[in-house]
Amino acid sequence: MFTCKQVSNALSKEDYEKLPVLRKFFLKLHVKLCLFCGKFNGQVMQSQDMCRCYKEHEEHLEPLRPKLDAEKKEALKELLRSQAQLKD
Repeated sequence: MFTCKQVSNALSKEDYEKLPVLRKFFLKLHVKLCLFCGKFNGQVMQSQDMCRCYKEHEEHLEPLRPKLDAEKKEALKELLRSQAQLKD
């Protein structure tokens, strides 16, 4: 069984799906059973799953992205700048 530190290090360095089967099994087991790091590392694993899914389907999502012309981009940049200045 892994320690919490080993699980966190393994998840921060690489995608858990690329790990060997046995190591991946014990890593998932630890995350399911551990009260201390289970919630955080479970979220890390979910984030990795979402990123992997996005990469796999990125070409199908491309037409759904809104296209902005140069004017709209500049207007958004100006709005963000003005909001940042208000915070300062």
